[in-house]
Amino acid sequence: MGLLLVLRAPLPRRKSLGRATRAQRRERYRADAEEWATARERGLLLDVPVEELLPLLNAAGGNRLPILGQLNPWSDGVLVHEDLPQLDADVDRLGATAADDAERGLVAELKALLARWRDEPGLALHWYGD
Repeated sequence: MGLLLVLRAPLPRRKSLGRATRAQRRERYRADAEEWATARERGLLLDVPVEELLPLLNAAGGNRLPILGQLNPWSDGVLVHEDLPQLDADVDRLGATAADDAERGLVAELKALLARWRDEPGLALHWYGD
């Protein structure tokens, strides 16, 4: 189980696949997979295991974190560039409470993703949960 964080251009609201044919669904999933592979190569994608993220979030304050406290790892959502300062502060709180190398590594990966976002302000941070 994981939470996929992707920096990508803001997208118009996508149509639901509720009435799509199997071929249409396969094509959309294939296109998403190709986009995510390219994003991973460019350092714009981070796949975070929820079982590692949730204990760290809870230790850092849980729901009291302005951005990460509202993040639901079982749903999808989008953060805009104006959310970056608060998100930076949240990640700094995660770093202060990281207790082991795995948690510190996760915080470092989050900081690297945010640094990329700072360099490309036209992108939005999309998250896709399980």
